[in-house]
Amino acid sequence: MASWLVFSMVGCISEAPGIYQLFIAEIPNSNVQFGYVGICSTIADHDRVCKPALGIAPADLAKKLSLPVDVIQHVLSLQGSVSLALPALSGILILLGYIAFNVAWYSTGEKSVKSRRRWIATTRIVLWSAVGSAFAAAYLLTFSTSAMEVIVPKSSAGLAVTRGQTLQILQWVVFSFVALYVSTIHYMLHKIVKQAREGILPESEVRGGDAKKPKEEKKAKKEREEEKNKDGDRENEQQKENAAVDI
Repeated sequence: MASWLVFSMVGCISEAPGIYQLFIAEIPNSNVQFGYVGICSTIADHDRVCKPALGIAPADLAKKLSLPVDVIQHVLSLQGSVSLALPALSGILILLGYIAFNVAWYSTGEKSVKSRRRWIATTRIVLWSAVGSAFAAAYLLTFSTSAMEVIVPKSSAGLAVTRGQTLQILQWVVFSFVALYVSTIHYMLHKIVKQAREGILPESEVRGGDAKKPKEEKKAKKEREEEKNKDGDRENEQQKENAAVDI
């Protein structure tokens, strides 16, 4: 899931097999594709050239990609209409939620009850925020690419836009898996809370208590032996008293 998020953001500028098809949209007449962070151009009789577009002047990009400046400016304006912040935010929230979940899951002892509750609440808020961000990223991409096709008609001189179906599908798949992952975590957290209410120790505390068992068992055994010896002494004293009465 994390790799899907990264590939969806890096998109067509990646050299990984098949990832070059992950672009937001393309301008077929100019052989240009663009993703969240980069632009790619296929030049006749040359290899495919991809460059990151963030923070680079249009004139420099046009020179590196061997494209007219007006085409680059057009692509940059389209690229700016799709937010990179949402998929990036979703990935960051998933990472933070995973860390918070592990802290909550492995918190043990009576003193950590309040801390565990806080971490459980934090995990839920962060992870469900990640689901919302993933949905917003997928929806905004779908909406933006549809708007591009309408705003830039096919009659435009070589600037007509075609949406990238593969990236769009991947974004919805990422959202589905994020929702499934968070639902699973939510169920596990609900189970922890339920066990705490019923007085049942979670598995992490049970594993943590295994190390204490030998000492506890040894102490209990010693107490049983002492109690047994006391019972034996009382029985001997009773027998002596009975013998004295008989005499």
